[in-house]
Amino acid sequence: MTLPTASSVLAVLSAHPSRETWASAVRESALDAYAKRERSVRLADASKLEGDSATPYGDLKDLLARDPQTDTERWALGALCALALVGDERRADTADALVWLASNTQVDALSMLEEALGEDAEALWPRLGHIARSPQEFALGRGEALTAAAALMSSKSGAASREVRELASRTQDPLLAAVLTPSSDSGERGSSLSGELTAAPRHAFWTAILGLTGILAIVWLVKLLGRYALAFKRPAAVRLTNRGLELDHRTEMLGRVLRDRETLVPIDNVAKVTREVRYARAGLYAGLFALAIGLYAGISLFVDGARVPGSSPSLLGMGFLLVIVGLGVDFGLSSLSDSARGKCRLVVEPRKGKRLCIATLDAGTADAMLARLAEQTKL
Repeated sequence: MTLPTASSVLAVLSAHPSRETWASAVRESALDAYAKRERSVRLADASKLEGDSATPYGDLKDLLARDPQTDTERWALGALCALALVGDERRADTADALVWLASNTQVDALSMLEEALGEDAEALWPRLGHIARSPQEFALGRGEALTAAAALMSSKSGAASREVRELASRTQDPLLAAVLTPSSDSGERGSSLSGELTAAPRHAFWTAILGLTGILAIVWLVKLLGRYALAFKRPAAVRLTNRGLELDHRTEMLGRVLRDRETLVPIDNVAKVTREVRYARAGLYAGLFALAIGLYAGISLFVDGARVPGSSPSLLGMGFLLVIVGLGVDFGLSSLSDSARGKCRLVVEPRKGKRLCIATLDAGTADAMLARLAEQTKL
Protein backbone atom coordinates (compact mmCIF):
# COMPACT_ATOMS: atom_id res chain seq x y z
CA MET A 1 0.00 0.00 0.00
CA THR A 2 1.36 3.39 -1.00
CA LEU A 3 1.24 6.00 1.72
CA PRO A 4 -0.23 9.38 0.75
CA THR A 5 1.99 12.41 0.33
CA ALA A 6 1.21 16.10 0.36
CA SER A 7 1.30 16.12 -3.45
CA SER A 8 -0.99 13.11 -3.81
CA VAL A 9 -3.50 14.59 -1.35
CA LEU A 10 -3.50 17.85 -3.33
CA ALA A 11 -4.01 15.99 -6.61
CA VAL A 12 -6.98 14.04 -5.24
CA LEU A 13 -8.67 17.09 -3.75
CA SER A 14 -8.06 19.11 -6.95
CA ALA A 15 -10.23 16.62 -8.81
CA HIS A 16 -12.89 16.36 -6.08
CA PRO A 17 -16.39 17.11 -7.43
CA SER A 18 -17.18 19.48 -4.53
CA ARG A 19 -13.74 21.05 -4.36
CA GLU A 20 -14.92 24.65 -4.57
CA THR A 21 -17.44 24.20 -1.77
CA TRP A 22 -14.97 22.71 0.69
CA ALA A 23 -12.08 24.93 -0.36
CA SER A 24 -14.19 28.03 0.25
CA ALA A 25 -15.29 26.69 3.63
CA VAL A 26 -11.71 26.04 4.73
CA ARG A 27 -10.58 29.45 3.52
CA GLU A 28 -13.40 31.23 5.35
CA SER A 29 -12.67 29.35 8.57
CA ALA A 30 -8.92 29.92 8.26
CA LEU A 31 -9.25 33.66 7.64
CA ASP A 32 -11.65 33.93 10.56
CA ALA A 33 -9.12 32.16 12.80
CA TYR A 34 -6.41 34.55 11.58
CA ALA A 35 -8.54 37.61 12.29
CA LYS A 36 -9.25 36.38 15.82
CA ARG A 37 -5.73 34.93 16.25
CA GLU A 38 -7.21 31.54 17.14
CA ARG A 39 -4.91 28.55 16.83
CA SER A 40 -7.66 26.12 15.92
CA VAL A 41 -9.35 26.19 12.50
CA ARG A 42 -12.80 24.68 12.67
CA LEU A 43 -16.08 25.17 10.84
CA ALA A 44 -18.95 25.99 13.20
CA ASP A 45 -21.49 23.77 11.46
CA ALA A 46 -20.01 21.77 8.62
CA SER A 47 -23.13 19.61 8.38
CA LYS A 48 -25.00 22.47 6.70
CA LEU A 49 -22.69 22.42 3.70
CA GLU A 50 -23.99 20.63 0.63
CA GLY A 51 -21.93 18.48 -1.64
CA ASP A 52 -19.97 15.26 -1.59
CA SER A 53 -17.71 15.21 1.47
CA ALA A 54 -16.18 11.76 1.06
CA THR A 55 -12.46 11.46 0.28
CA PRO A 56 -9.92 8.63 0.50
CA TYR A 57 -8.65 10.36 3.63
CA GLY A 58 -11.93 10.62 5.49
CA ASP A 59 -15.07 12.71 5.56
CA LEU A 60 -14.45 16.43 5.12
CA LYS A 61 -17.40 17.36 7.32
CA ASP A 62 -15.85 15.42 10.17
CA LEU A 63 -12.41 16.89 9.50
CA LEU A 64 -13.64 20.48 9.54
CA ALA A 65 -15.43 19.96 12.84
CA ARG A 66 -12.21 19.12 14.73
CA ASP A 67 -8.46 19.56 14.68
CA PRO A 68 -6.50 17.30 12.29
CA GLN A 69 -4.94 14.26 13.93
CA THR A 70 -2.57 13.03 11.21
CA ASP A 71 -0.26 14.46 8.56
CA THR A 72 -2.72 13.39 5.88
CA GLU A 73 -5.55 15.35 7.49
CA ARG A 74 -3.26 18.35 7.91
CA TRP A 75 -2.26 18.16 4.25
CA ALA A 76 -5.93 17.99 3.25
CA LEU A 77 -6.71 21.24 5.07
CA GLY A 78 -3.64 22.95 3.61
CA ALA A 79 -4.47 21.73 0.11
CA LEU A 80 -8.06 22.99 0.29
CA CYS A 81 -6.88 26.37 1.59
CA ALA A 82 -4.40 26.65 -1.30
CA LEU A 83 -6.99 25.54 -3.87
CA ALA A 84 -9.34 28.28 -2.62
CA LEU A 85 -6.91 30.82 -4.11
CA VAL A 86 -7.29 29.48 -7.65
CA GLY A 87 -8.79 32.24 -9.78
CA ASP A 88 -8.60 34.82 -6.99
CA GLU A 89 -7.11 38.02 -8.42
CA ARG A 90 -6.40 39.34 -4.91
CA ARG A 91 -4.63 36.23 -3.68
CA ALA A 92 -1.52 38.24 -2.75
CA ASP A 93 -3.56 40.05 -0.08
CA THR A 94 -3.89 36.79 1.83
CA ALA A 95 -0.12 36.27 2.16
CA ASP A 96 0.11 37.54 5.74
CA ALA A 97 -2.81 35.32 6.78
CA LEU A 98 -1.27 32.27 5.10
CA VAL A 99 2.05 32.89 6.86
CA TRP A 100 0.42 33.28 10.27
CA LEU A 101 -1.72 30.18 9.76
CA ALA A 102 1.27 28.08 8.69
CA SER A 103 3.20 29.27 11.76
CA ASN A 104 0.48 28.97 14.38
CA THR A 105 -2.11 26.45 13.20
CA GLN A 106 -2.20 23.15 11.36
CA VAL A 107 -3.38 24.76 8.13
CA ASP A 108 -0.30 25.09 5.92
CA ALA A 109 -1.17 26.27 2.44
CA LEU A 110 2.24 27.85 1.84
CA SER A 111 3.99 24.58 1.08
CA MET A 112 1.41 23.79 -1.62
CA LEU A 113 1.03 27.19 -3.28
CA GLU A 114 3.26 26.52 -6.27
CA GLU A 115 1.76 23.12 -7.00
CA ALA A 116 -1.82 24.30 -6.51
CA LEU A 117 -1.63 27.64 -8.34
CA GLY A 118 1.15 27.17 -10.86
CA GLU A 119 2.18 30.48 -12.42
CA ASP A 120 -0.57 32.26 -10.49
CA ALA A 121 1.54 31.85 -7.35
CA GLU A 122 4.00 34.43 -8.73
CA ALA A 123 1.98 37.27 -7.20
CA LEU A 124 2.55 35.90 -3.70
CA TRP A 125 6.36 35.70 -3.65
CA PRO A 126 7.08 39.46 -3.46
CA ARG A 127 4.57 39.78 -0.62
CA LEU A 128 6.19 36.88 1.23
CA GLY A 129 9.57 38.55 0.76
CA HIS A 130 8.16 41.75 2.25
CA ILE A 131 6.85 39.81 5.25
CA ALA A 132 10.20 38.10 5.78
CA ARG A 133 12.00 41.48 5.68
CA SER A 134 9.54 43.51 7.75
CA PRO A 135 7.09 41.25 9.62
CA GLN A 136 6.17 44.08 12.00
CA GLU A 137 4.45 45.92 9.15
CA PHE A 138 1.90 43.08 9.09
CA ALA A 139 1.60 42.75 12.87
CA LEU A 140 3.63 39.55 12.63
CA GLY A 141 6.78 38.41 14.41
CA ARG A 142 10.13 36.73 13.83
CA GLY A 143 8.58 33.27 13.68
CA GLU A 144 6.33 34.31 10.82
CA ALA A 145 9.32 35.92 9.05
CA LEU A 146 11.16 32.59 9.21
CA THR A 147 8.09 30.79 7.88
CA ALA A 148 7.82 33.20 4.95
CA ALA A 149 11.51 32.71 4.18
CA ALA A 150 11.12 28.93 4.30
CA ALA A 151 8.20 29.15 1.86
CA LEU A 152 10.33 31.19 -0.55
CA MET A 153 13.15 28.66 -0.28
CA SER A 154 10.79 25.81 -1.12
CA SER A 155 9.75 27.44 -4.40
CA LYS A 156 11.43 26.91 -7.76
CA SER A 157 10.10 30.22 -9.08
CA GLY A 158 12.49 32.85 -10.40
CA ALA A 159 10.57 35.54 -8.52
CA ALA A 160 10.95 33.60 -5.27
CA SER A 161 14.67 33.14 -5.94
CA ARG A 162 15.10 36.89 -6.38
CA GLU A 163 13.38 37.50 -3.06
CA VAL A 164 15.67 34.95 -1.41
CA ARG A 165 18.77 36.65 -2.81
CA GLU A 166 17.61 40.05 -1.64
CA LEU A 167 16.83 38.75 1.84
CA ALA A 168 20.16 36.94 2.06
CA SER A 169 22.06 40.07 1.06
CA ARG A 170 20.35 42.28 3.64
CA THR A 171 19.56 40.19 6.70
CA GLN A 172 21.63 40.36 9.86
CA ASP A 173 19.58 37.63 11.55
CA PRO A 174 21.71 34.44 11.77
CA LEU A 175 18.68 32.15 11.93
CA LEU A 176 17.04 33.79 8.92
CA ALA A 177 20.36 33.56 7.07
CA ALA A 178 20.47 29.83 7.86
CA VAL A 179 16.94 29.36 6.49
CA LEU A 180 17.99 31.16 3.31
CA THR A 181 20.99 28.87 2.75
CA PRO A 182 20.30 26.85 -0.43
CA SER A 183 19.52 23.21 0.24
CA SER A 184 21.86 22.27 -2.61
CA ASP A 185 24.72 23.36 -0.38
CA SER A 186 24.20 20.17 1.66
CA GLY A 187 25.41 22.02 4.71
CA GLU A 188 28.80 22.82 3.20
CA ARG A 189 30.18 26.20 4.06
CA GLY A 190 31.37 28.30 1.16
CA SER A 191 28.76 27.39 -1.44
CA SER A 192 27.10 30.80 -1.39
CA LEU A 193 28.19 34.34 -0.59
CA SER A 194 26.16 37.53 -0.32
CA GLY A 195 27.62 41.01 -0.67
CA GLU A 196 27.64 43.96 -3.04
CA LEU A 197 28.93 44.26 -6.59
CA THR A 198 31.65 46.90 -6.89
CA ALA A 199 34.19 48.02 -9.46
CA ALA A 200 37.19 45.72 -9.75
CA PRO A 201 40.45 47.05 -8.24
CA ARG A 202 42.30 49.41 -10.59
CA HIS A 203 45.86 48.99 -11.71
CA ALA A 204 48.32 50.87 -9.50
CA PHE A 205 49.26 53.15 -12.40
CA TRP A 206 45.69 54.35 -12.94
CA THR A 207 45.13 54.76 -9.21
CA ALA A 208 48.17 57.04 -9.09
CA ILE A 209 47.09 59.07 -12.13
CA LEU A 210 43.50 59.51 -10.94
CA GLY A 211 44.62 60.32 -7.41
CA LEU A 212 47.29 62.88 -8.30
CA THR A 213 45.01 64.68 -10.76
CA GLY A 214 42.17 64.97 -8.25
CA ILE A 215 39.77 62.98 -10.42
CA LEU A 216 39.57 60.26 -7.77
CA ALA A 217 38.01 62.68 -5.28
CA ILE A 218 35.34 63.69 -7.79
CA VAL A 219 34.56 60.05 -8.64
CA TRP A 220 34.04 59.15 -4.99
CA LEU A 221 31.98 62.28 -4.37
CA VAL A 222 29.57 61.15 -7.10
CA LYS A 223 29.47 57.62 -5.62
CA LEU A 224 28.77 58.90 -2.11
CA LEU A 225 25.97 61.12 -3.38
CA GLY A 226 24.47 58.17 -5.22
CA ARG A 227 24.65 55.88 -2.19
CA TYR A 228 23.32 58.24 0.46
CA ALA A 229 21.13 60.64 -1.51
CA LEU A 230 19.66 58.22 -4.07
CA ALA A 231 20.01 54.94 -2.12
CA PHE A 232 21.99 53.49 -5.03
CA LYS A 233 22.94 49.86 -4.31
CA ARG A 234 24.11 46.80 -6.20
CA PRO A 235 23.47 43.76 -3.96
CA ALA A 236 24.89 40.51 -5.28
CA ALA A 237 25.15 36.84 -4.43
CA VAL A 238 27.69 34.40 -5.82
CA ARG A 239 27.22 30.63 -5.69
CA LEU A 240 29.56 27.79 -6.49
CA THR A 241 27.75 25.05 -8.39
CA ASN A 242 28.70 22.24 -10.73
CA ARG A 243 28.32 24.67 -13.64
CA GLY A 244 30.74 27.20 -12.19
CA LEU A 245 30.38 30.52 -10.40
CA GLU A 246 26.84 31.89 -10.66
CA LEU A 247 26.51 35.58 -9.88
CA ASP A 248 23.08 37.13 -9.30
CA HIS A 249 23.10 40.90 -8.98
CA ARG A 250 20.75 43.81 -9.39
CA THR A 251 20.87 47.59 -9.43
CA GLU A 252 18.64 49.53 -7.04
CA MET A 253 17.90 53.22 -6.71
CA LEU A 254 15.42 54.88 -4.36
CA GLY A 255 14.22 51.44 -3.32
CA ARG A 256 13.32 50.36 -6.86
CA VAL A 257 15.03 47.63 -8.87
CA LEU A 258 16.40 49.11 -12.09
CA ARG A 259 18.09 45.98 -13.40
CA ASP A 260 18.30 42.34 -12.39
CA ARG A 261 20.93 40.14 -14.01
CA GLU A 262 22.45 36.69 -13.72
CA THR A 263 26.02 35.95 -14.82
CA LEU A 264 27.59 32.52 -15.15
CA VAL A 265 31.35 32.02 -15.23
CA PRO A 266 31.89 28.36 -16.23
CA ILE A 267 34.64 26.47 -14.43
CA ASP A 268 36.71 26.17 -17.60
CA ASN A 269 36.49 29.96 -18.10
CA VAL A 270 37.74 30.83 -14.61
CA ALA A 271 41.27 32.21 -14.89
CA LYS A 272 41.69 33.34 -11.30
CA VAL A 273 39.62 34.00 -8.19
CA THR A 274 41.28 35.92 -5.38
CA ARG A 275 40.32 37.22 -1.98
CA GLU A 276 41.94 40.50 -1.06
CA VAL A 277 44.14 40.43 2.01
CA ARG A 278 43.46 42.64 5.01
CA TYR A 279 44.09 46.32 4.22
CA ALA A 280 44.83 45.55 0.58
CA ARG A 281 47.14 47.93 -1.31
CA ALA A 282 48.01 49.82 1.88
CA GLY A 283 51.61 50.10 0.66
CA LEU A 284 50.50 51.66 -2.63
CA TYR A 285 48.39 54.30 -0.92
CA ALA A 286 51.11 55.05 1.62
CA GLY A 287 53.50 55.64 -1.27
CA LEU A 288 51.01 57.88 -3.06
CA PHE A 289 50.42 59.90 0.12
CA ALA A 290 54.17 60.37 0.46
CA LEU A 291 54.44 61.35 -3.21
CA ALA A 292 51.63 63.89 -2.87
CA ILE A 293 53.24 65.45 0.19
CA GLY A 294 56.59 65.54 -1.55
CA LEU A 295 55.12 67.18 -4.65
CA TYR A 296 53.35 69.79 -2.57
CA ALA A 297 56.45 70.61 -0.55
CA GLY A 298 58.71 70.67 -3.60
CA ILE A 299 56.43 72.81 -5.75
CA SER A 300 55.78 75.20 -2.86
CA LEU A 301 59.53 75.72 -2.37
CA PHE A 302 60.02 76.14 -6.10
CA VAL A 303 57.29 78.81 -6.34
CA ASP A 304 58.60 80.62 -3.27
CA GLY A 305 62.11 80.55 -4.68
CA ALA A 306 61.20 81.61 -8.19
CA ARG A 307 58.70 84.22 -7.04
CA VAL A 308 56.78 83.88 -10.24
CA PRO A 309 54.27 86.75 -10.56
CA GLY A 310 50.73 85.57 -10.14
CA SER A 311 51.63 82.37 -8.35
CA SER A 312 49.12 81.30 -5.73
CA PRO A 313 50.27 79.09 -2.85
CA SER A 314 46.64 78.84 -1.75
CA LEU A 315 45.72 77.16 -5.03
CA LEU A 316 48.57 74.73 -4.49
CA GLY A 317 47.12 73.96 -1.08
CA MET A 318 43.69 73.34 -2.56
CA GLY A 319 45.17 71.03 -5.15
CA PHE A 320 47.11 69.18 -2.47
CA LEU A 321 43.96 68.83 -0.36
CA LEU A 322 42.03 67.45 -3.34
CA VAL A 323 44.71 64.83 -3.95
CA ILE A 324 44.88 63.81 -0.29
CA VAL A 325 41.09 63.63 0.07
CA GLY A 326 40.74 61.58 -3.11
CA LEU A 327 43.39 59.07 -2.09
CA GLY A 328 42.10 58.86 1.47
CA VAL A 329 38.48 58.30 0.48
CA ASP A 330 39.43 55.77 -2.21
CA PHE A 331 41.51 53.73 0.22
CA GLY A 332 39.03 54.11 3.06
CA LEU A 333 35.92 53.10 1.14
CA SER A 334 37.44 50.53 -1.21
CA SER A 335 39.60 48.62 1.26
CA LEU A 336 39.75 49.99 4.80
CA SER A 337 35.98 49.88 5.44
CA ASP A 338 35.71 46.17 4.62
CA SER A 339 38.90 45.25 6.48
CA ALA A 340 37.87 47.12 9.63
CA ARG A 341 34.59 45.16 9.74
CA GLY A 342 36.27 41.83 9.13
CA LYS A 343 34.90 41.72 5.58
CA CYS A 344 36.73 41.19 2.31
CA ARG A 345 36.40 41.46 -1.46
CA LEU A 346 36.39 38.61 -3.94
CA VAL A 347 37.72 39.27 -7.43
CA VAL A 348 36.74 36.87 -10.23
CA GLU A 349 38.87 37.02 -13.38
CA PRO A 350 37.47 35.00 -16.30
CA ARG A 351 39.61 34.01 -19.27
CA LYS A 352 37.12 35.87 -21.47
CA GLY A 353 35.07 38.79 -20.22
CA LYS A 354 35.49 41.53 -17.66
CA ARG A 355 36.53 41.08 -14.06
CA LEU A 356 33.87 40.92 -11.36
CA CYS A 357 34.30 42.12 -7.79
CA ILE A 358 31.98 41.39 -4.86
CA ALA A 359 32.58 43.32 -1.62
CA THR A 360 31.43 43.12 2.03
CA LEU A 361 31.86 39.34 2.11
CA ASP A 362 32.54 37.24 5.17
CA ALA A 363 36.24 36.39 5.01
CA GLY A 364 35.90 32.88 6.45
CA THR A 365 33.11 31.91 4.07
CA ALA A 366 35.03 33.37 1.14
CA ASP A 367 38.07 31.26 2.05
CA ALA A 368 35.84 28.19 2.24
CA MET A 369 34.49 28.91 -1.24
CA LEU A 370 38.01 29.31 -2.62
CA ALA A 371 39.00 25.99 -1.08
CA ARG A 372 36.01 24.25 -2.64
CA LEU A 373 36.70 25.93 -5.98
CA ALA A 374 40.30 24.73 -5.87
CA GLU A 375 39.12 21.17 -5.26
CA GLN A 376 36.55 21.43 -8.03
CA THR A 377 39.01 22.75 -10.59
CA LYS A 378 41.89 20.53 -9.41
CA LEU A 379 44.15 23.57 -9.07
